[in-house]
Amino acid sequence: MKTIDMNQALRLCKEAETMPQKQRGKLRDTRLMELACYARNHSPYFKKAYKNIGESFTLSQLPPTNKKQLMKDYEAWVTDPRIRYEDVFSYIESPEGGRELYLESYTAITTSGTTGNPMPMVRDPYHNTIHGALTKTRLLRQTDPDLMTPVKHKIAAAVFLDPHVSSYSSLLRMKQAYPGYESNVLELPINGDIADLVRMLDDFQPDLVTGYPSVMGALANAQRDGRMDISPQAIACSAEVLTEKVYQALHQTFGCPVLNNYCSTEGGEAAMSCPAGKLHVNDDWVIIEPVDEKGNPAREGEWSAGVYVTDLTNYVQPVIRYYMEDKVKIHSRPCSCGITLPVMEILGRTTENLMVGGVEVLGINVEYSLMYVEGVYSLQLVQTGDTEFEIRMVPESEETRLTAFEQAREIMLRFFKDNGCPQVNIRLSEKPPVHSEKGGKVKFIVKELDRR
Repeated sequence: MKTIDMNQALRLCKEAETMPQKQRGKLRDTRLMELACYARNHSPYFKKAYKNIGESFTLSQLPPTNKKQLMKDYEAWVTDPRIRYEDVFSYIESPEGGRELYLESYTAITTSGTTGNPMPMVRDPYHNTIHGALTKTRLLRQTDPDLMTPVKHKIAAAVFLDPHVSSYSSLLRMKQAYPGYESNVLELPINGDIADLVRMLDDFQPDLVTGYPSVMGALANAQRDGRMDISPQAIACSAEVLTEKVYQALHQTFGCPVLNNYCSTEGGEAAMSCPAGKLHVNDDWVIIEPVDEKGNPAREGEWSAGVYVTDLTNYVQPVIRYYMEDKVKIHSRPCSCGITLPVMEILGRTTENLMVGGVEVLGINVEYSLMYVEGVYSLQLVQTGDTEFEIRMVPESEETRLTAFEQAREIMLRFFKDNGCPQVNIRLSEKPPVHSEKGGKVKFIVKELDRR
């Protein structure tokens, strides 16, 4: 299994940022060859999957994988025969999970379970060192590279307080890893009242605030309106899509760098923001392949149906052409920041479909229709009956609430009519968008038909 020290990883990450794409492509191909060959030689799953793959191959010749296939025989997937499915979960849920290594070698976390049962992911030192270097050199490029270390800084995180949610479990492990500095880490429950979060942040005065963009927009309102007065060195967003509206609001309100990344438990740190606010794919270490509904490459400039993710750093639990339902666009045009890593836009994961008066409509089309509503940071469509809906939102200001609602309402009335649905009723809710109990993210579409 490969090893690397942090200084070498930092150097490689810095060099690749401005490397010509052709040169970085050769580097990526070499890393793919090494990973795939190791997986074939040490993982029973990949040995079978790659039995017809020769010594020389391209990425597209490797068969795609997905969660269902890999979870059929978890222990055949991993490359260390000592790893056991139940043991990994026991390690994650144990008090030692944040302080000691699994099998004295690895760290482990789980997916949030938003698409089914949580899946444990074991990470080797090679993965952890490289992704740590990516965070220091790229995500934190505009700030102190140790900003996420509670020994030196106060960190506040708006998370869903469930140990099975990866963002919260990671926070707990951070506190365990730095005994004596637990008071420098503050958990903010996102399912609580915004006024409570504001009070907690005011009292804590964090150097770094992290969390979901849907929550950050509400905090920006509080800061702008004088209900909160904090001076963070940076704001870090993750898990949900950071829209241009929320990015600008955070940047203008707090006057500090707004950090954004696209990551997953399976694929690691796939993309990070630059000083211009654009997401750049870390394609020297993580490969993102936008694909259409049939798994073919998506056209440049068009939203993909999903992506194949390849993490070139994880040798103990290889993730190679792993399908995820994230919809992205990857652009070849250069970014004004000078970084040559490709720029990516992300829409997010597929939403569930709606049944409206017996007519099925695609949830993703609802999301497309509403994504450009003006005057809101976050918006949620809630189905409360067969033809009854309500809209919940975090507005840019109270002055924009009604205007944004009317715009969203008109869009949806026209959308449902064009899709052959019967007449619907849409009202404005005073409630904020609700967060998923699995993963803590704001779902774009929520069904509350059974709660009436």
